[in-house]
Amino acid sequence: MHEVTAAEEVPLGADQVWSVIGDFSGIRKWAPALENESTEQTPKGKVRTLTLPGGRTVSELCTDEGPHHYSYTLDRPDLKAYFSTISVKPVTADASRIELVVKFLPNTEGELAEKSEQLTKFVRGNLKAMKRALGVEARA
Repeated sequence: MHEVTAAEEVPLGADQVWSVIGDFSGIRKWAPALENESTEQTPKGKVRTLTLPGGRTVSELCTDEGPHHYSYTLDRPDLKAYFSTISVKPVTADASRIELVVKFLPNTEGELAEKSEQLTKFVRGNLKAMKRALGVEARA
């Protein structure tokens, strides 16, 4: 399994950060470009369906949730496996660290560099959107 990560400290307490970015069923709080979102309980667990700009939909299965983290998986035709975790870790009472981790397997090892680059841009973009929603300027 390969991994890409984006992480950054923000000058806000973990509970305050989590109230904006931590709701598996409320991703539009920090990802306003999504056209729609819905969540339903299924026999497999909680499934979030996101409508992307242009109308394409993606369904994500929540695999773990805790006080300051959640993990999910989704089927992507361009990958053998995809698992993601969003977490917030307290640094001090007034600062925390947002971490986004994607673990994945490309369809072929020859696609590793391309998929790593795509997913790195994806997690960095998500981190930037989260910080924007929190009112915290992103680092240059």
